[in-house]
Amino acid sequence: MQTTELKEVNMLNDALFKALFRSVEAREMVVDFLSELIGIKKEVLEQADYQGGEIPKKIMTERNKTADMIIKIEDSNRIILEMNQYLSQKMNERNTSYAFSIASETIISGSKKYPKVILVNFDNFNYYKTERGILNFKLRDEEGHIETEQYHSIHLVLENIIDKKYNKRDEIKKMVKLLRCKTVEEMEEKFKGDENYMSAIRKVSELSTDPNFVGYYDIEEAHRQQLEDMEETGYEKGMEEGKSIGLKEGKSIGLEEGKIENQKEVARAMYQKKIPLDVISECTGLSIEEVQGLLNVK
Repeated sequence: MQTTELKEVNMLNDALFKALFRSVEAREMVVDFLSELIGIKKEVLEQADYQGGEIPKKIMTERNKTADMIIKIEDSNRIILEMNQYLSQKMNERNTSYAFSIASETIISGSKKYPKVILVNFDNFNYYKTERGILNFKLRDEEGHIETEQYHSIHLVLENIIDKKYNKRDEIKKMVKLLRCKTVEEMEEKFKGDENYMSAIRKVSELSTDPNFVGYYDIEEAHRQQLEDMEETGYEKGMEEGKSIGLKEGKSIGLEEGKIENQKEVARAMYQKKIPLDVISECTGLSIEEVQGLLNVK
């Protein structure tokens, strides 16, 4: 029989994440969090347009693509939020593709004023095998210089941020604590007196008793269970090499290869949007020859 009320809540559930983060009730909580994470002034974020995650579909291959949340800021800049509850093989490539779907029309048109896209990933796994709580990826050239500020990818490693050793950036840790709660009662106990969070918690309570929402939530939970039964994929190469050369060096290799893989994912996503190879090269820091080899084109 279908559940009509949630006794426990999985805050990482895609349906719940979308419904909460898009809601007016959670707006101030989200603004405080993003302001501390990205450095954008609160008054700018408060005036932003908080949209659903539908991506404009210009070609058949883009059908059914969505992002969890898109925040439109002045001058057509965007922040994209993605809840990555479980690890899938093409997760990063998919999320990167969404980011460039949003920016592609301006880039293709030849405009010299590209929109800035920041992709924020909430990762419920440690893909890069790191002890850090926040990973920042910007596109760099071979010498490590930032090539462009137009695309910036942030990964929040939830398990590291919730660790007692992580004592930086209070608003970020507060957000992760909320996402780790299992019941409304637990949330109310932890955030009593914090009105921004209590407003969001009241929204969670409302959703947990809404039969229409609970049905959607249950579908997402069933999907999660199916994926958890499958063999998980992970990013192991850097750590495997680290076994022979030392743990610190292994982590360094893992992060460096993660950065390179991120550049390749960006290149693939841009090519899918029919962006010229020279623009892809300029934005990713890869040479024209490297881009051609990666994409198997001339």
